[in-house]
Amino acid sequence: MRLFVTGPTGSGKTTFAARVAREAALPLYSLDDLHWIRHPDGDRRRAPEERLALLRPLARQTRWVIEGVQFKWADAALDNADKIVVLDLPRWRNTLRIVRRFLSRGRFSSHDPRATWAALGQEMRWSKDYYDHERALLFEKLGRHEEKVVKVRDDHVLRETLEDIISTTAIERDVRA
Repeated sequence: MRLFVTGPTGSGKTTFAARVAREAALPLYSLDDLHWIRHPDGDRRRAPEERLALLRPLARQTRWVIEGVQFKWADAALDNADKIVVLDLPRWRNTLRIVRRFLSRGRFSSHDPRATWAALGQEMRWSKDYYDHERALLFEKLGRHEEKVVKVRDDHVLRETLEDIISTTAIERDVRA
C-alpha cells in the first residue's frame, strides 16, 4: 500500500497518517521534512531540486504513507500512490482544530515555538490561503487521479477510510507471506 494524505494545515493529516502507518506497519514520511531544513534560529525552505531528489526514491518504494499539504511538487508520490486521502474538512471545523491545537501546545509546552501568537497567525493565514486558493488547485491536480482519491469531510468517513486502508494492508501482507 502506498498512501498519500493531504489537506489543509490543522486538518489532522499527520495524526491520521501516523495512525495508518503504525497500524498497517508502513513507513511514514512527512513532506514537511523534505520541504524544510529545521534550524533553531528558524527553518528554511529546501531548493525545489533538493526536495524532489529526496521525494523520488521514497515514492518508488512499494510501501509507504506520505503526508503533507505540499501537493504542488509531490507528483512522484501522487502518481505512485495506490490511494490519495484528502482531509477536506469544512473551513469552520478546520479553524476550530487549529485553535484547539494551539491551545494544547501552550498548555503542554511553553518552549514550543508553535505555541506563540505569531505561529497561530501563520497557521490561520496558511489555512485561509488553502481554502481561498490552494484547495481548488489541489482538486484540479487530483482530477487525473480521480479513481484513487478519497475525500474525507467528517469523522465517520475518516473512520471508514482508516478501517479500509488497514484491512487492505493486512490482506496485502497475508498475500506476500
